[in-house]
Amino acid sequence: MPGDRKEPKPAYKSEFLSAFHDELKHMEKTTLKDRLSGGINAQFKTYSGGEVKETKQEFRTGSGDFAVKRFYTPLDTADIDPITDIGLPGQMPFTRGRDPLGFRAHEWPLSYYAGYGSGESASERYKELYASGARELALALDLPTQIGLDSDAPMAAGEVGKVGLALDTCDDLLRALETIPLAEMRLATVGNCNSPWILAMFHTLAEANGHDPKDMRFQIQNDPIKEYTGRGTYIFPPSVAIDISSDVTEFICKNLPNWAPQYNCTTTMRWGGSSASQEVGFGIANLLCYIEAAQAKGVDPADFVPRLHLHMSSDNDLFEEVAKFRAVRRLWAKIAGERLKTDDPRILALRTTVYTAGDKLTAQEPLNNITRTTMHVLAALLGGADNIVVPAYDEALALPTFESARVATLIKNILHDECYVGQTADPLGGSYFVESLTTQIEDKAYDWYRQVEDMGGPVAALENGFYLKEMSDGMYRQFTEVETGERTVIGVNKHIRDTETKIDIFKGDPEAEQRQINRLKEARANRDQTRVTAALAEVRRVAEVKKKGERENIVPSFLEAVRARATIGEIYDELRDVFGVYHAPNVV
Repeated sequence: MPGDRKEPKPAYKSEFLSAFHDELKHMEKTTLKDRLSGGINAQFKTYSGGEVKETKQEFRTGSGDFAVKRFYTPLDTADIDPITDIGLPGQMPFTRGRDPLGFRAHEWPLSYYAGYGSGESASERYKELYASGARELALALDLPTQIGLDSDAPMAAGEVGKVGLALDTCDDLLRALETIPLAEMRLATVGNCNSPWILAMFHTLAEANGHDPKDMRFQIQNDPIKEYTGRGTYIFPPSVAIDISSDVTEFICKNLPNWAPQYNCTTTMRWGGSSASQEVGFGIANLLCYIEAAQAKGVDPADFVPRLHLHMSSDNDLFEEVAKFRAVRRLWAKIAGERLKTDDPRILALRTTVYTAGDKLTAQEPLNNITRTTMHVLAALLGGADNIVVPAYDEALALPTFESARVATLIKNILHDECYVGQTADPLGGSYFVESLTTQIEDKAYDWYRQVEDMGGPVAALENGFYLKEMSDGMYRQFTEVETGERTVIGVNKHIRDTETKIDIFKGDPEAEQRQINRLKEARANRDQTRVTAALAEVRRVAEVKKKGERENIVPSFLEAVRARATIGEIYDELRDVFGVYHAPNVV
């Protein structure tokens, strides 16, 4: 482990390091002293923008974790073993990536995360995306669907179809995708605390379209921890949610070979105030929690982990983010090898995917967001991420338009195809700065991981408020830095325009909510109520069995309930009645 790092095989001879140390001391006494003397002589003058003194008393990485030196030299990497710590691409410890070819053997597909309003509205957008070449489509769901409420529930008022697609019964999903050739598509959706419902919905979608669900290519996030650490769309206590999510993992791993059953998303933790090292340490702890929950139900890690990935953010500090992606692979390989007692590279080579930093997009001067997301994508590419999703520049204002979504998704294609970013694996490998920072992040991330494990794991970290406390402290620091000007946000606290930037933004259908409610009432009136009642009773029976601590997978009961046209609210009302609902701890 990082804290027990063995004596490295030196990359440099001691004579060289000694000579370089002497050269550094000489430079500090001459060139650097001259530059810091209070004047700028001809050697140091620039065309414009040169200051007499450094612009800050201390420079730190974007997340605030680490001080940044004026420059880095071989002395900063002398204790890093080039073989065991850095290695080669495609080999342990995977610091330099999972694939020795990197992006040389990769074509970025057109993929979109989209969905809003009623089935008709979403269907039109999905048709437009398919016609533009999209073959990967992630469906955004509205808030009532995410927390298991029907569209006509009092708490759903005003939220139906607002931030995603409203799904009350499987007919809503069938309607939204009725014109999309499912066999050509790779579909996905979030589905965290409602994951068995989502599984049953897409299983039924395949059946209704004459496809064997085994042949579908579908990915479900199935990550309830995410909901307790960011979005707040949780339903049950964490231990119940993780048990149900592992039912989904078990069912998929044993029955649906082309489905991706789960991944942990640390974006909300990062957006909520976590630092880069916390994102790594907490993310690894969360992944292992899910793996061991599935193991307890007979799922072999060799059948599950290769289908798993860590879904991270990519923030503003280019070099810190590159180092973070390198560090998380290295630390995962070490911890997973020891914890899961394996040397299987399929398990130890962690897949990392990215949703770039949507929290860093500003409503002020939104066109600036294109530059921000471009740098976020560049960091993910240089860090070797396996997939990248990019929010549109107008998402701080509204749901993205078709054009803004297309501009966003093409950023990685332009960087890859036109700017030649992916021609060599891990192009920043060997950088004195990046290698030093990678090791610093790894060491600090391991400390955070150990803190979580020592308190009992992620469930304990959720229930005692540890995760939320660390996030809120980080967010407070960031807001304070922006308010004081210590942290620059162009268009917000520096280079501010007097006039508002006008852009065209998406406008939803104001009648969509009522149409969805009317459709829900019609669905209830036209179904076989006897079949629905029996299906709901079976869902409740399995839930009661699980509450007693006995083993039974809840997914088959969900499948029958969805086929019977039971609504999401009816199903989750049964579960709420059995398990109760969760109330987050107060960490203020």
